[in-house]
Amino acid sequence: MTKSSSKSTRNLNKRIYLDYASITPIDPRVSKVVEEYSSGMYANPSSWYKEGVLAKKVLDDSRKIVSGFIGAHADEVIFTSGGTESNNIALQGVAKTAMKYLSSRKFSKKDVVQPHIIISSIEHSSIIETTRYLQDQGCEVTKIPVDVNGVIDLDILKKSIKPNTILVSIMTVNNEVGTIQPIREISKIIRQARAKFGHTESDTSIYYPLFHTDAAQAGLFQNLNVEQLGVDFLTLDAGKLYGPRGIGALYVRRRLWDDVAPTEAVHKLLISPIIFGGGQERGLRSGTENISAIAGFAKALEIIGKERQPEVSSKISTKEVVRILKLKRFLITGLKKIRKDILINGVQDVSQVSSTSPFILNISIPGIDNEFLVIQLDATGIACSTKSSCLRDEDESYVLEAIGADSANSIRFSFGRWTTERDILFTLKKLKTLLVEDKLPLA
Repeated sequence: MTKSSSKSTRNLNKRIYLDYASITPIDPRVSKVVEEYSSGMYANPSSWYKEGVLAKKVLDDSRKIVSGFIGAHADEVIFTSGGTESNNIALQGVAKTAMKYLSSRKFSKKDVVQPHIIISSIEHSSIIETTRYLQDQGCEVTKIPVDVNGVIDLDILKKSIKPNTILVSIMTVNNEVGTIQPIREISKIIRQARAKFGHTESDTSIYYPLFHTDAAQAGLFQNLNVEQLGVDFLTLDAGKLYGPRGIGALYVRRRLWDDVAPTEAVHKLLISPIIFGGGQERGLRSGTENISAIAGFAKALEIIGKERQPEVSSKISTKEVVRILKLKRFLITGLKKIRKDILINGVQDVSQVSSTSPFILNISIPGIDNEFLVIQLDATGIACSTKSSCLRDEDESYVLEAIGADSANSIRFSFGRWTTERDILFTLKKLKTLLVEDKLPLA
């Protein structure tokens, strides 16, 4: 990010934005690409004339960039409208196929025909609500509990997988408290379950249970190589990566739909479409592709990729991560000086980037009405949140409830590309005024 582009972005707002986990500002370099292809590359990529062929090339090139970011094949990336749709396609698409499969074949000696899905108790609302819908459709759903840090219980996961378990969906990084789940360990447990419950290589059930992870919050700082993670599906959202709104992607492993023509019986696939139309995106997500947004998405990932340094273990170390982590620690130190009883929700040691996101800080301030405090901060020019913006206004945070935190006095600060030390200093100054000098009314 050049100084000029950073300055221009800050001047557009003149406020302190500390809600990057909700949505990131669009990088000016990405906006330039979106504008370019909105005005100059507007043709339908399915068309055969020159403009359409050029648009198709942009689509193909962008798909290669996105797939390269996660170490996948280009034809394994499906463009969607964002993380919510990607999660819905993964869950509904697998469940839809499994229901047909289970009704036509013996899935176990006991002839179990009810598809079973496993999620964690702190998944994104698009996973929680989709599984509620699937329960109404006849699926069985198990929620794995988490500890006080927000990490799932692997022993309970092992015991929860059954012969009729078709899918495990565990998010990579939690959007409210920043906890990172042990995806590779989960993948190993799932592979062991496949070996335990699988039949023969020619039987579709050899691939169950499948593994999906919502990695929307992970792309800025984690290695998301799908082969190394061992996942069958992976969700990305450009709106969390300084890209355009309304565009995302779903990685779908080849073996789940390779060598199967669209005209063949659905039950021969392991994932089915939930949107129908012209058969775009290999038939899994119909609808004319949004070329400008897709090109912007690819540009956003390209920028992140160039910022990365050589890998350290399974994680990615960048100057940006180091900078953000320093700001996060600075904020925590300042908060503790204001009120010693302020608590960190989730992983306590924020320096452990293998355990918690450097970009998210969730705290509890005992006795404070968090909604009132957020409104007061907003009046001073600071934007932060009380919970995930994807929850309904009347909903308490089930994530904080799951880890034993008090949703009524918790606040989430999340940082990003344009957060500065001056922003943190100003925020601490205003918090001190509100919490100590003005003494906000107790909840």
